[in-house]
Amino acid sequence: MQIRRSVAAAFAALVLASAGCATDPSMPAGEIATAPVALPAGSVLTYATFNAYNDEPRATVRQVFGPAGSRIEGMDYQIPAENAFGINRAIFVNRVLDAQGNIVRLERADGSSVTYDPPMRVLPFPLRPGARFSQAVTARESDGSRPRRVIVTGYVAGWETVKVPAGEFRALRVVRDTFLGDERFYRTQTTRKEVDWYAPSVGAVVRSHEDSFNEDTMSGGGESGGTLVYQGDWLRWELQSVSRTGGSR
Repeated sequence: MQIRRSVAAAFAALVLASAGCATDPSMPAGEIATAPVALPAGSVLTYATFNAYNDEPRATVRQVFGPAGSRIEGMDYQIPAENAFGINRAIFVNRVLDAQGNIVRLERADGSSVTYDPPMRVLPFPLRPGARFSQAVTARESDGSRPRRVIVTGYVAGWETVKVPAGEFRALRVVRDTFLGDERFYRTQTTRKEVDWYAPSVGAVVRSHEDSFNEDTMSGGGESGGTLVYQGDWLRWELQSVSRTGGSR
């Protein structure tokens, strides 16, 4: 899908405005989430995902925990086009995470993958409202192509009350921009925008928004000028259920 720069800017504001969450005044502003909660091996988190533009249901995603980390399985996410003509879109289906919840590897439907060194931080514990963070990692494609430098920047916005199918939770909102370092001569690098709501009572993200885009530098933007923006899927994740070893919620 191609959209103008002004629409892409409006999207960034819409992500936060449409989150369906409210600031929680009962949670002390200085309270922090000190460390990730370790879910026992065998635990499963189930998420429903939706097209955030029109609420169309997408894949049901499961995060399965093992002794050394977890695996998010069954994603249905399309990244922006790999060329200026809007075709050859790759679909990511799995994420492999370490015990701290950092992304070790992304796996695509075609069998290819990208590995991050060091693992890419998703939640920069301890989570302190107002804190900002950044990280640089090396992305290595399974096809042996030249490694990319990926930059992550973000901040912890604060405590909010979040309602999802699994219940109502107090959660810290964490906002990230990830710059994938995959620019080509005909387009800019891909930017991923993500917002997570982490609930310490669950030990996991209970709601998430994600989107990605890059800009076509060859088209000239048509009659109105400017550049064309190629948009990936805008997805909303909502926690449906928590199944821990020894019990469910």
